[in-house]
Amino acid sequence: MKLISYDIEISKIIPDFSGNLFEHSPLGISCAAVAHKEVKFWQGVPELTKEKNQEMVRELMAYAEEGYTFVTWNGCGFDFRLLAEESGMFEECGELALNHVDLMLLVTFTKGWFLGLDKALKGAGIAGKVHELELKDGEVLHDMNGGMAPKLWADAEYDAVLTYLRGDVEQTLALAQNIQKTQKVSWTSGRGKPQSASVPRLMTVKECFTLREPDTSWMSSPPQREDFVRWIPDWAARI
Repeated sequence: MKLISYDIEISKIIPDFSGNLFEHSPLGISCAAVAHKEVKFWQGVPELTKEKNQEMVRELMAYAEEGYTFVTWNGCGFDFRLLAEESGMFEECGELALNHVDLMLLVTFTKGWFLGLDKALKGAGIAGKVHELELKDGEVLHDMNGGMAPKLWADAEYDAVLTYLRGDVEQTLALAQNIQKTQKVSWTSGRGKPQSASVPRLMTVKECFTLREPDTSWMSSPPQREDFVRWIPDWAARI
């Protein structure tokens, strides 16, 4: 399986964010990247135009036609959905989403809850997300996270944001390769206990819907599978 990871950063600055990002749409895309043998970026100031986003969709489709399988962390519920909104190409982005490997969705469908990328990376013995970045004036950030990217982009700290994005796509690719080899996702719980989910193979989003639903009766508001895909036209028929 030829793997290629994909990730994006939004351009809209949302102070004190909590809840569903899409409640603040349109979000805009400042930059995006894929990683396979190398990293390729798309970027726009202040954000990518609709036409540039459409070009990106066509380039992603070309990768798929070349035999690459996309891997993401929450790409079905976020990255491909946002790309669909920003490009207007819902059919095409929906096809990419359903036929790619969303590692977070795979864990959620198996266990019934969400898992953060940082925890999965550390559980695999891979360096966590990039948290330390140097800005143009020499200041060093020690607590970088995705929520800070839009303000940094608006402040023309392009190198810092692209470095953060590069880390995400490279580490997601490394994680997918690790899962493919070990056949499991590992992490440490909030109480410090080792946890894991068995992953016999990397499954596409479409294939994940064949997994038996876990018992989530103990949860007050468990994730609903359709919430990941309801933005995709005719998703139920496609699955």
